Amino acid sequence: MLSAATEAIRNGQVAVAPTSGFHHAGHSEVAGFCTFNGLMVSALSIKAAGLVERVGILDFDQHYGDGTDDIIETLGIDSVTHYSAGAYYHSESQASEFLQQIPELVASMSDCDVVLYQAGADPHIDDPLGGWLTTEQLAERDRLVFETAQELGIPIAWNLAGGYQSPLRKVLDVHDNTIRACASAYLSDSVCRNQP
Repeated sequence: MLSAATEAIRNGQVAVAPTSGFHHAGHSEVAGFCTFNGLMVSALSIKAAGLVERVGILDFDQHYGDGTDDIIETLGIDSVTHYSAGAYYHSESQASEFLQQIPELVASMSDCDVVLYQAGADPHIDDPLGGWLTTEQLAERDRLVFETAQELGIPIAWNLAGGYQSPLRKVLDVHDNTIRACASAYLSDSVCRNQP
């Protein structure tokens, strides 16, 4: 995640970290499949290296990023803007409202030098630990995130997250759609057409 964040800052656009399990680990404890909080480790590392002044964390996992908030509060950090959709959205009836809010949520981080985007697969309606967004709605979520960040010129580094369906191919399908949305927003049409 740190490498992806550094690369997104360098290229001024986007980078992906094929990693997950980041947002439940707090300041002094592991939790919820997360051995450490890679979002905050990355945010604090790029800040300490002088690469950024402000970092946004856009957490669209199914679950509330409680560990991220714990670290921010424990250390009194004011240079990280954190939004965790899992703190507010849980039901199918909220899907339209959530999707409508995404451009505004991304835009609220326009004062950040980079956004770390946790693209959770577990909000999928069939996920045993999720259950409120369809495959199409998750693809729309990612399209809105990447297109808005690209239009506003906010570098974005994203990682995989969540996803507990069986067989694993169902989780990978959600992640595949995330990378397609990223490619569509950042690569030219001719490049996308030539990719397998």
